[in-house]
Amino acid sequence: MLEPRKRYAPAGKIEFAAIYATPLPVFAAAHSFPWSSDGGVGLDVIHGNVSISVPKELKSRLLVPISIYKVPSDGFENTKEEMTGYTWHATRSVEVIEEVRYPSAEAALLELGSELEYV
Repeated sequence: MLEPRKRYAPAGKIEFAAIYATPLPVFAAAHSFPWSSDGGVGLDVIHGNVSISVPKELKSRLLVPISIYKVPSDGFENTKEEMTGYTWHATRSVEVIEEVRYPSAEAALLELGSELEYV
């Protein structure tokens, strides 16, 4: 079971605890480590294709193990504050259907088809 948390929020505009979801596992992987565009990270999503650029000094953040969770879609609503249109959120607990573990965020991004560049 996943519980709503107030942690990283799209564009810092969400002021309540939530669980975030997306239909794109690679987009979830791109959000699996702490980053901001102010820190030099760039993220583009074009027709479901994700490309991400990360400053070399932040590479260590991508080297920790992550999990991507499959959850039911009911109870989620589109997060309008997030501009790509690929983010939904729920404010209640959500059952986990499946957990897919990766040795690192970097490995997940590459396996799921992201264009990853260190700049």
